[in-house]
Amino acid sequence: MDVDDEMDMSDDSFNDFNALLMESESQGKGTWPCMEPIRMPMDLENCEFSTVANQKFDEKVYKFPAHNKRKDLIKDVVKTHVLPFLPAKSLLKFKSVSKEWDRWISSPLLAHQQSFSFQKISGYFCQHEDGYSTFFSLDGPAYGVPCPFLQSLPGDKKVLGSCNGLLLCQSSESYYVCNPATNDWKMLPIPGYYHGSDPAVVLAFEPSLQNIEAYYQVICAISMFDSPVIYFEIYSSATRSWRCSDAICTELGDSSLKGAGFYMNGSAYWETSSGQVLAFNVQNEEHGIISLPSEAAKGGTFTLVGDELCYVTVSNHSLNVSTIDIYGGLDMSLKRSISLNLELSFFPECKVLPGVDGDNLLILTRDGQLFSYHLSDQNVELVCKPRLVSSFYSRLLPYINSLACVT
Repeated sequence: MDVDDEMDMSDDSFNDFNALLMESESQGKGTWPCMEPIRMPMDLENCEFSTVANQKFDEKVYKFPAHNKRKDLIKDVVKTHVLPFLPAKSLLKFKSVSKEWDRWISSPLLAHQQSFSFQKISGYFCQHEDGYSTFFSLDGPAYGVPCPFLQSLPGDKKVLGSCNGLLLCQSSESYYVCNPATNDWKMLPIPGYYHGSDPAVVLAFEPSLQNIEAYYQVICAISMFDSPVIYFEIYSSATRSWRCSDAICTELGDSSLKGAGFYMNGSAYWETSSGQVLAFNVQNEEHGIISLPSEAAKGGTFTLVGDELCYVTVSNHSLNVSTIDIYGGLDMSLKRSISLNLELSFFPECKVLPGVDGDNLLILTRDGQLFSYHLSDQNVELVCKPRLVSSFYSRLLPYINSLACVT
């Protein structure tokens, strides 16, 4: 970096960067080879020796070759191997470090790398029953979106889905795919079929390290004229158009879909009024029916546990003790049962929130607080106390703080 390109970095920015660097080392995805100590072996064959005059012992001064400059090496290591593992809010803040970092963080290449590398759940979007949407972060200083988010969207917006940093919103009869961290958005063309006021839509977005153009899809399950036949209309950002899939579902009978669904591990899922789940593989465009066990009829949450789609229910037996049952596999059999004591003084109701980062943990809400429960070490930690978690929301959508490009 040229001297003219440097910008002054304040003490606060430097401290924030160091703190996030240490946090990313412990929470980042995988192991970073760059985080090992950087050793600078002396190359005696390429070193130049010069005698400094007027020194008492005629000392020798070693001049290292330019390619061994530690500053440039550390700078390249941080730029290449650390920044892609940081959340979008931190990266946007670090654009003020220098002109070079501003250009790099603004580049589509870093957005592509970061959307693949950073997969940690950052917060939840709450879609309230009265129509407005709010967001709460699991870590305000590290993860966040501008407030109010997506204020440039016309009309009243409703958040229908969230997938790997992108949101699917609806305003009037139009769909929008948005990145709330960058305030980037795109309006989709009007679909060929009528989707209704509470559409059964799913946003499917899967960042790929090999393909810088990560396309997204929107899948809507449509019931034609109150018939038991369900069709699938698909929008693709690659073709920028809607089309109707050849797949047709007739197995649900009189059962209806419960509004918008969700996307996990290559498939879209919709809950039904009969306790079954409609699954649709996005790549192969094949559908299937998942039957939930009778024990899960009391209601539960679909979440990702150890890279497997699981259905989690909670039974609140007393003021403090709750039993968490985890169902998984193609047959949705009981995989694990956990008795949990949160030791709270009131509001015994405990719920599990959907998660998307694939770690062996559950996010729980109780008494207006959020807890994380690690299945490996059975450790419960208080995450935050958001004021927005209440019983008056219709959906809670997990969100990843990403730089993913919409267009």
